[in-house]
Amino acid sequence: MNAPPSYARQKKRELKICYDSAVSMEALATIVILLHPLAALAIIREFFNQRKWRQERTKLSHETRNEAISRHEKLGNRIFLYVIFVICLAFISKIIYFQINNGEVTFSDLVPNHFHGWAGIIGLFLMIYLRQLGMKAKKNKKNKKSYGKISNLHGRVSDVMTYLIIIHAFLGFLYLFTYL
Repeated sequence: MNAPPSYARQKKRELKICYDSAVSMEALATIVILLHPLAALAIIREFFNQRKWRQERTKLSHETRNEAISRHEKLGNRIFLYVIFVICLAFISKIIYFQINNGEVTFSDLVPNHFHGWAGIIGLFLMIYLRQLGMKAKKNKKNKKSYGKISNLHGRVSDVMTYLIIIHAFLGFLYLFTYL
């Protein structure tokens, strides 16, 4: 067994303990860094299921349409919270990863220095905007005001986010190789 060069050899038994600890910590760091992409895949699946609403809404009767709108709104609110959770998970997992591997975490470790990181932050702002549009459309519909343009814009922002999500996920997959 070759121990990492950072471990001093004092006694044979001590070297083995250090090596086993290093292997355990590397495995833990790998698991931690994989939490964000795995959670993100679940959110992406929910987001794409949510987008099916645009095709299904025209086929629904008035009664079932109101129920479907309610489900759409509730799922949209949950997805919004999940997105915030996944972004926080990305930062937390990076903090833990760098603490395990470097023994310290600097501010530059957390600031995105690639498109994948910045696209996540852009995606968060688009998600906030998407939610605001959805809530505004709901409010206008409730107050018997025109909501068609807002609802259409809500759908178009969702379309833009779809492409951003695909690019973000692909770049995240490639970026993951820098950690593994």
